[in-house]
Amino acid sequence: MRSVLSGLFTIVAMIAVVVAVPTMWGSQKVVSADGFAASAAQAARDQQVQDYFASTIASSVAEQTSIPLAGDAVKPLAQAYTRSDAFATAFEEIARQQHDWLFTAPGPDTDAHVMDLNITPMINEAVASASLPVPVHIDTPIYVAIDQHRLSAGSLESTGDLVKTVSWIAVIVAVVAAILALALANRRGTVLAWLGVGGMLAAAVAFGVAQYIRTLVDDRAADTEEAARRTVEVVADDISGSLITWAVIAVIVGALVTVAGILFRIVGGGRRRAV
Repeated sequence: MRSVLSGLFTIVAMIAVVVAVPTMWGSQKVVSADGFAASAAQAARDQQVQDYFASTIASSVAEQTSIPLAGDAVKPLAQAYTRSDAFATAFEEIARQQHDWLFTAPGPDTDAHVMDLNITPMINEAVASASLPVPVHIDTPIYVAIDQHRLSAGSLESTGDLVKTVSWIAVIVAVVAAILALALANRRGTVLAWLGVGGMLAAAVAFGVAQYIRTLVDDRAADTEEAARRTVEVVADDISGSLITWAVIAVIVGALVTVAGILFRIVGGGRRRAV
């Protein structure tokens, strides 16, 4: 009876681990605004993203000032700004706006398929770093509208809540089931080895989810304007790349646990024969 219960708890623990790895990643790196911003900020290092925002900054300055050729004067300076560490920090705020759009229900008068990103602070920071002969400061909020035909504002709000709940339940179930499986087992090495296999299965699932995210984003962003689409794609690549990192860690830990279980079984079996 103990062996049967141990086997059942082992299976439950393995399933819980498979669920826990991708959902906990989702909770920490996607649903969490801080995690999303930190992951997405890596996109600020992409040259196409930098060029897109440099052009947007220059055109916005030209539209908001009466200085002749202001946009042409600002563009090379804006390019220098977008290649600086200051831009990477400012881009985190852009990522937070993207997160809010995806995970917060829109207001009654909001276009559900247009992501409006306020880039006014970024423009003023770029202009300040440019040291123009005539001081320029933009007071009117300037938005970059990214048309999202296949996404809608707040579309991930309920999904995000579900992921957070499932992730913690899966972690708790995995820990409790693993402890019970080991406590009831006659052959703890075997149970430990199977728990390691569960970790490796979780890594495989996480890798598959990462690939699915990239495919899904490519599909959803297909109708978006090219430069803006590239921004969305780079953000998605960096975020899904962090899941691949989690998958690598999971497969390494799973393999080590499996090997430890096998060695424990071999050593335990040898001792019993010696007795």
